[in-house]
Amino acid sequence: MELQLFNSLKKKTTKLSLQPGQTINIYLCGPTVYDHIHIGNLRPIIIFDVLHRLLLNLNIKVNYTQNITDIDDKIIAKSQKEKKSEKEISDYYTQSYFANLARYNVLLPTHSPRVTNYVPQVQKFIKNLIEKGAAYQQAGEVFFEVEKYREYGKLSGQNLEKLKTGQEGVIRNKKNSKDFALWKKTAEGITWSSPWGTGRPGWHTECSVFINELFGGQTIDIHGGGNDLLFPHHENERIQYLAHNERELSSIWLHVSHVHWKEEKMSKSLGNTILAEHFAQKYSPNALRYLILNSHYNQVINLSEELIQQATDYVQKIKNLLKKLNFYLYAEKIKVIKQKPPQEEKIITNLLDNLNTVKVLFFLEQTINSLNKSIDKRENDSKELQRMISDFYFMLNLLGFKFSLVPYNLENKSLIKNWQELRKKGDYQQADKIRKKLQEIDII
Repeated sequence: MELQLFNSLKKKTTKLSLQPGQTINIYLCGPTVYDHIHIGNLRPIIIFDVLHRLLLNLNIKVNYTQNITDIDDKIIAKSQKEKKSEKEISDYYTQSYFANLARYNVLLPTHSPRVTNYVPQVQKFIKNLIEKGAAYQQAGEVFFEVEKYREYGKLSGQNLEKLKTGQEGVIRNKKNSKDFALWKKTAEGITWSSPWGTGRPGWHTECSVFINELFGGQTIDIHGGGNDLLFPHHENERIQYLAHNERELSSIWLHVSHVHWKEEKMSKSLGNTILAEHFAQKYSPNALRYLILNSHYNQVINLSEELIQQATDYVQKIKNLLKKLNFYLYAEKIKVIKQKPPQEEKIITNLLDNLNTVKVLFFLEQTINSLNKSIDKRENDSKELQRMISDFYFMLNLLGFKFSLVPYNLENKSLIKNWQELRKKGDYQQADKIRKKLQEIDII
């Protein structure tokens, strides 16, 4: 069994062999916790959530890390603006982040390390890079010496010579303008003592250190994030890990494209973002999941009100079927039998093929239509019905959709019974009154 994903490092689809019981190591760049996340931030998270679910379904153990960046200039600026400590700011937005993961039905990663808990490991990592001649210290700061490594630029496709254009001369304490900071000298915000002076870690170093510590300095299987991280963040992350461990950081680099709003990239700096929490309140988490999964991960999603409405309508269609199915099973006294979904192999095969979620949504649409027809015609071929039900729930769970339905308690069951009896008697006027009440409480 093989998983195929587009690998940014090799610029082509790369195969990853899978065996039940093995462990797959995954790293996804997490949030900088200075604000609430927006729906564009959620796209890589939801893509990796489907990957996570797929691997678990195949009986693969998933060792999954997603970091929390709780040291950053933006956190400092926010703390000064709100007259709160950096920890108060980062704790608040970290809680907000995990609340959104729960809201959008995202499986939690195995590890969620914070930079502030790994500063000694960061310093040890930097010290080793200096000893290897890959980094140098200057005036209380430490920089990675890019030109010593011809591999630099390979991941993002950057040409090292072209990067010199318009950047001639030494900037601040650097030997070369392309060199990047591993340890930053600063007196602003939270700082730590180090062999090089008081300061804090550089952003590009933290992910390399987390992978080094949590995956034992090995080459992990899959590393990912949004396309905007490809350069310079992932490029810098890869080169220092390569220098430190003399091996690749990851076998596959998976990058997820952007979400645009009316042809413009969604970003906080442009002020055109939709917060994840606000989207969930106005529409639904399922609608966003559908929007994300109905496009391939390496294609831009250009959102509009019309597209969101289409997604909302589709999600409502699923919920209506769930309600109809629940009522039909109750009314006809049909019990759902757990069984292997007939389309499981076809569904899994498409997800293994570069996470083709669009094709799986097509299968889901076919199953929804078939189930609706079967229920409307009161077709009681229980074997065929059970097969379709099995496929339906399997795809919903694998894609991460989650719906909350009103439970059939004693009061609701009594209403349903009365409604059925009135219909049998031909008292449709009274039956319609009960039917409206059942619709109001979202039973049917």
